[in-house]
Amino acid sequence: MKLAFIVAAWLVGVIIGLETQTALLPLLLLMVGSVSLGLALRLRQLPVFPTVLAIILLLGVWRADSNADQLQPLTSESLTGQSGASVTLEGRISNDPETSDSRVKFSLDLSSAQLESGQILLDNRVLVFAEPPDGLVTRRSPPYFDYGDRVVISGPMRAPEPFGGFDYPAYLASQGISGVMLTESAAVIGEDAGWREWPYSLRGRLSESINDALPYPQSALGQALLLGLRSGLPPEMVDDFRSTGTSHLLAISGLHVGVLVAMFLAASAWLFGRRGFYFLAVPLIMVWAYALVSGLPPSVVRAAVMGSVYLVAVGIGRPGSIIPALALSAGLMTVVSPEIIQRVSFQLSFAAVAGIALTQPFVPQWSPPGINDKQTWWQAWAFHLLRWPFVALIISRSAMLATWPLLAFNFKEVALSGIVVTVLALPAMPFIMAGTLAAAMVGLVSTVAGQFLGWMVWVPTTYLIELVQASPDWTLETDWAGMWLVAIWYAGLGVLLLFLRPGRIGRLWASIKSGSKTMASHPFEPAKTIPIGLGAVVMIAAAVVLWWQVGSSSDGDLHVHFFDVGQGDSALIVTPDGRQMLVDAGASPDGAIQALSATLPNGDRSLDLVVMTHLDADHSRGLLNVLDQYQVGAVLVGKDDPDAAMRAQWQAAIDRNNTDVISLQQGFQLDLGSGVMAEVLNPRLGVGSGSSANNDAVVLRLAYDSISFLLTADVESETESYLSTGPSEIQSTVLKAAHHGSKSSSTANFLAAVDPDAVLISVGEGNSFGHPNVDVLGRLVSQTGVDRLYRTDQDGDVEFVTDGRELWVNTER
Repeated sequence: MKLAFIVAAWLVGVIIGLETQTALLPLLLLMVGSVSLGLALRLRQLPVFPTVLAIILLLGVWRADSNADQLQPLTSESLTGQSGASVTLEGRISNDPETSDSRVKFSLDLSSAQLESGQILLDNRVLVFAEPPDGLVTRRSPPYFDYGDRVVISGPMRAPEPFGGFDYPAYLASQGISGVMLTESAAVIGEDAGWREWPYSLRGRLSESINDALPYPQSALGQALLLGLRSGLPPEMVDDFRSTGTSHLLAISGLHVGVLVAMFLAASAWLFGRRGFYFLAVPLIMVWAYALVSGLPPSVVRAAVMGSVYLVAVGIGRPGSIIPALALSAGLMTVVSPEIIQRVSFQLSFAAVAGIALTQPFVPQWSPPGINDKQTWWQAWAFHLLRWPFVALIISRSAMLATWPLLAFNFKEVALSGIVVTVLALPAMPFIMAGTLAAAMVGLVSTVAGQFLGWMVWVPTTYLIELVQASPDWTLETDWAGMWLVAIWYAGLGVLLLFLRPGRIGRLWASIKSGSKTMASHPFEPAKTIPIGLGAVVMIAAAVVLWWQVGSSSDGDLHVHFFDVGQGDSALIVTPDGRQMLVDAGASPDGAIQALSATLPNGDRSLDLVVMTHLDADHSRGLLNVLDQYQVGAVLVGKDDPDAAMRAQWQAAIDRNNTDVISLQQGFQLDLGSGVMAEVLNPRLGVGSGSSANNDAVVLRLAYDSISFLLTADVESETESYLSTGPSEIQSTVLKAAHHGSKSSSTANFLAAVDPDAVLISVGEGNSFGHPNVDVLGRLVSQTGVDRLYRTDQDGDVEFVTDGRELWVNTER
């Protein structure tokens, strides 16, 4: 117990030092006085331990004070004296870069700044949102920048600002970040990844393997839970987790590590028995493997250290010493970085691991039933089926009981449904994390085998997604929650744990087990047939999946989906015999991916054709991820535009995926099967684009018996005028209005020539361009009527279905 008191004194001193500014001289005087008092007590043969605690406390105060310099914001004004001035900085990327819309986000540890007065040395960290240069795009895969890159960036520096009640500056300061830069000038001048290059490289390869093994959005959730990569999560999924108070499940922390420790410890003890240290190897390896593949972020390393400390305590036969051991690990961490004790992530990690560890003695250590002729077959199976959910329930409840006061105090709200949802969700977490890791590792060797395991993981992952989506948004405001709540709650838990001694619980379980000896093993020893039974379950599940895939094939109609991808275009054509052609993919990197995953059969990661109408970002940027994550038969393109901003990224995506590219021009006919034909009406060979490059965009007319669709991309009045009088038939049942309803398109003569029964405008809600134009809307309404004018900003995804004679329309909203 003395160790616990020593660590407690240190932590109290650290907290005092962080919350106050104590001069060095008073600290020295107090320390000298404490040493003198200790010597006096020793001479009188009195206990000196209280004096030792006082000295440890003062050392904690001194250590915190020595590290308590406030992080000063780094801005253009602080560097140059001019607000908004451009500065040139050099540094090293210190985290795993992530794609953020059209830019790449990373932390940069600065080494110097180049100013007019010369070069100055810096020791700051800034958050950078950078446009990758074309030269980097052509030789690397997304996100183009890597951990350890030495980078030179230029642009204005600004201080982070709070938003929506969230103290963003404090959040960044807790990570050592003192400024933010959005830059269009970023150059890699060297690489210095060090020993962490291999973990980050493995993380990237596993991320790609997860994309191949699991359908979206299950793959995005698996990446978040296993690798800590959250950039691919659909915004609506993030909102669902946040509104139900379960967003902590998406952030790798002590909760995840604690669940892994508990579940693998129980599984290892069941498989190998509690002999020696052997049964501890499995959970120890899994914890550090998890930390490794997650990129070794500080929060996971801290939790892994605490989990390892607990496993050591179990191994030496003293699991009751877990709190002193965990406290020691926390104390050692604060020696290195005193400020981490103030970070909510550290507090939550410590509380979750401690809560799970403290309840382990109360988890019944059942053994498989013995041999007894009186045991029925269902009793043996019930034992194994009910044990694990019961253990998972205990683990999840202990983690929630240990962390909810911190959530209430720090975030001032508690989602009432969050506790229930977390309890229901946590039993699936180990299977999601371990299964995703297995699928990803196997997928590195064989994509097909990885996909097979991915289907096994699909079940718990989908369960978690559906659980969160179905949960009500009930939130309790906890502005009243103060430090008193935290103190009272944890003091009460401490008293309860002292009362409920593990020996008492053990005797209770012993009596329960003695009363259930009649549940002995059947002569056929069904417990030993469990591996065979599990194999049968896996094979049956695989057969069901294959049957479902066959049953979810095309229904014999032509489907044309117009996806709501914001301010951009994206359409999916599915022919009566199931062929799939994607036309553009919007500006968002994941917008089309989300739409495709929701539309195509689960597990379908292939597209027969992809059409890139032109290289404007609002049509082509989303195709970069489509090419990376889907098997594409061929890409159809119009005229090349060497000056397009997306040109380098587009060509790099084509090259790294070895995708076949076919150039289109007016007059091409595409036979899509089942009587569906697509005719290329634009671009025209040997004809310039006129006043705008939009006039070179690919225009397609899709026809199926008597129903037709005209997809006009972003062409403007010049091309519309030609199409109206050209040799090709343009009359169509459905018109996709050109250029998002811009005033430069949808002229009266063109609408008269097309004579559509329905019009679709692909446009982003509240866009800055004022699309669709009021006059254009008037012309379209006059043509089709209000009821036959569809807009993705108002109707969401819009699906047209036809058998070639009749037309049906389904809207998302």
